[in-house]
Amino acid sequence: MSDAGADFILDNAARLVTVATRCAWSFGASDGLNDVLMLPDDPDGDWRPPVAVLHRDTLLMAALRVALLLDADPKVVSFQTVYHLLKDPDVTAALVEELEARRGPDVFTPTRAALINQYLVTYREIDWNVHGRLTHFRNLGIAHLTLRQLQKSVTFAELGTLVDIVVRLASNLQHLIETGTALHESIAKESRDQVKGVIKLPKS
Repeated sequence: MSDAGADFILDNAARLVTVATRCAWSFGASDGLNDVLMLPDDPDGDWRPPVAVLHRDTLLMAALRVALLLDADPKVVSFQTVYHLLKDPDVTAALVEELEARRGPDVFTPTRAALINQYLVTYREIDWNVHGRLTHFRNLGIAHLTLRQLQKSVTFAELGTLVDIVVRLASNLQHLIETGTALHESIAKESRDQVKGVIKLPKS
């Protein structure tokens, strides 16, 4: 199990980092579009409805990606699956051994052991009440059309906190496994600023 668990992490880390990067971009874009829609300029402009659609859809995509990245199903690729594997000392020992074989000695700080510990600490910041409401919203409000009524959701701030956590988990995993994805922890803010920079409102 230890070697299989280490292989699972090594084989899927890059996918998790990539999806987390896209999640942050979606959330940041939604944040930027919201700022644009809040501007008082041109209140009846024809540009507002399509921008509102983009705002809604980027926000829904961010919510969907967070739910996917924190999926509890042990048979899928998620940060939760990685967390449970990294809690096993045999898995972490096998992972560190394989990383040394692939990447060389553990000579930089933070050490690989410290990165693994930080992953576990960051993961434990998740508010599972918020996660439960997000899962309910994903299942009934995004992923499926059912006869059940949507009764729970999350606030923008709560979603932002979860996005921040998955980005930090991805950044941690990126440094541990040394994936090639261009990810940094301020990526959502960068996305927000880029969206605001490219949308030019009509002159009144």
